[in-house]
Amino acid sequence: MRRVTKCLALLTLLFFWGCSNTILVPVPPRMDLKQYGTIGIIHFTTNSDPALTTFATQQFQEHVQGAFPGTPMLDLGTKETVLKAIGATQLDADAITLIGKKYRVSAVFLGEVVYSDPKTDVTVNDLATLNGSIQTEIRGEVSGKLMETQVGASVWSSSAWAKRQGTGVSVSPKRGLRTVIGDSNPRKEMVPALMFHLTEDFRPRMVRQPKSQP
Repeated sequence: MRRVTKCLALLTLLFFWGCSNTILVPVPPRMDLKQYGTIGIIHFTTNSDPALTTFATQQFQEHVQGAFPGTPMLDLGTKETVLKAIGATQLDADAITLIGKKYRVSAVFLGEVVYSDPKTDVTVNDLATLNGSIQTEIRGEVSGKLMETQVGASVWSSSAWAKRQGTGVSVSPKRGLRTVIGDSNPRKEMVPALMFHLTEDFRPRMVRQPKSQP
């Protein structure tokens, strides 16, 4: 026990010594949007409730404009609406250049949110006493791109994922049957987290660097 305490004390001292000899330095975002003028945004697609496309798009836009206040972004509508407006069938390079000409945007954001089917885990701690639990979990994945409209090339892409638990049931001899209610809509609840992680490249970071010697 004394040996563990000494190790913890030593690690604590090393930590504070390291912090005292380093400083936090701001690092610019990996992706700079200042070089672009008005940026179009096509609603994120999803394999879930269509109503989530608007919510996901709003969350993404809020995070981007939060990182770059004043960035002009034009809501272009859904993928189907945009394709119909330019007379195209898919969002390839030619379609992106047509979008730029029609809507006068220098780049276009687009993305997709995909949810897995609920995964159920059954845990049996003691078969004799029926001690165990059942938990459901849903995984969401998001991907996004920024396409410049001059030639339709991709200038940024990223992805992120998140998980949320649904309803769970646990059984034990002492507590009996207990039901745990998860998020009312776990797919919607994970959207803010998905968009926050997806837009990390647009936010500045703080990194610790050694202090310069006098």
